[in-house]
Amino acid sequence: MSRRFLLGIIVPLLAMGALGCQSSPEAPSSTPPTSIDGVGEPSWVEGTTVYEVFIPDASEEGTFRGLIGRLDEIQDMGVNTLWLMPIHPIGEERRKDDIGPLGSPYSIQDYYDVNPNYGTKEDFQALVDSVHARDMHIIIDLVANHTAWDHPWLEDHPDMYTDGPINGFTVPVLNGDTTDWTDVVELDFDNPRTRQEMIDIMQYWVREFNIDGYRCDVAHAVPLDFWENAIDSVETHKEVFMLAEAAEPEMHEVGFDQTYAWPFYGALKRVWEQDAPVHTLATQVDTTLSNLPGAGERLRFTTNHDETMWDAPPPALFGGLEGSQAAFVLATSMPGAPLVYNGQELGVTDSVSFFDRTPYDWAQDPPIRTFYRDYLTFYRNSPALQRGDLTVRTPKAEDVLIYERATDEQTVVIAVNVRDVLTQVRVPDAYDQETLTDVRTGESVGGKALTMDAYDYRILRVEE
Repeated sequence: MSRRFLLGIIVPLLAMGALGCQSSPEAPSSTPPTSIDGVGEPSWVEGTTVYEVFIPDASEEGTFRGLIGRLDEIQDMGVNTLWLMPIHPIGEERRKDDIGPLGSPYSIQDYYDVNPNYGTKEDFQALVDSVHARDMHIIIDLVANHTAWDHPWLEDHPDMYTDGPINGFTVPVLNGDTTDWTDVVELDFDNPRTRQEMIDIMQYWVREFNIDGYRCDVAHAVPLDFWENAIDSVETHKEVFMLAEAAEPEMHEVGFDQTYAWPFYGALKRVWEQDAPVHTLATQVDTTLSNLPGAGERLRFTTNHDETMWDAPPPALFGGLEGSQAAFVLATSMPGAPLVYNGQELGVTDSVSFFDRTPYDWAQDPPIRTFYRDYLTFYRNSPALQRGDLTVRTPKAEDVLIYERATDEQTVVIAVNVRDVLTQVRVPDAYDQETLTDVRTGESVGGKALTMDAYDYRILRVEE
């Protein structure tokens, strides 16, 4: 049964109560469905911890084989899912080598091959097999909206591309505005051949290499009905994890399991940069959760490849290393799934380009790396953080947000100080009769107040 037909049945019949949230640009025109065929499946999708990989930077060798050598360490950090940025050959024509010698990996020259600098298809298969041998999962980037200018389709099937002013073609146009993505050319999804070619590509990597899904670049720029048909088609081979680089809740209605928490990321930066009250984050999350359909989830982050290159790494945005840790806990302890971009766990403070290679020293073990390892390991073993209901205990908080995540198995209380000053906060009355244990220290927390250092965070387990 197609998702479109299923939704036509479900939407009129089901209603989902709002959480008393303010209006938002994300608000849908109708009540979102409570279930969508395929979303949240396979079962491991709920509880993913995603590690984004730029192959040239992710190991000393900068190859598929080099990444295999880091898998145990990545898994020990609490990660269970790898997302590889595009693995394909990069276009030469109109390459933006003024930004970096590698050009953009999102300029795809051949969807059926791998970048020779990364290794061979046999090396890639070895990586996939090594990931699966550890009971982990691997998805790859799919760039469906555009290709490199020297992709063979441009010469063999020019009708697959959007008409435009550059020799009859155009760079991508988003929301009516022409982008500066001059190294790529926009595909035309009104052409049935374009759609079928892209579906064939998606089937190929799942069928031939047994990958576990896709992160879909600028997914909102591609028609929704294409994604619905493509995801249904791929899932005739196996159930896959689909991540959309988009924030629109409607992406879930065509089969995407996760979308980006961009609105939260913007609100998080305003709390740090503009001293916005921390309760605005709780309001934003409530609004999002009331609009997400079915089992759809947000991917929550304090950086990714775009933000690290074009914006700044977390320590530069969130008040240093300590502030970046508080921001990460606050972002990823909200309902959704955590994302770590390779190098983030090293405490990178300068912008990092993915148009060039950055030779990280992966042998170093700074304290912030221990933070990510300890926190994400707890996350991986915490049913409350993975799937617990959210209750905000300080809905008017200016500086310290206190909230609860709870399932039948576990309840945890999180407190995060978003300011660079020591403060005391009252423990909410709801916990007067409870025993609280700090998960980092193992010590019981007593009394009516919590003393919070600058950019401090506490994760407290409610004992049975």
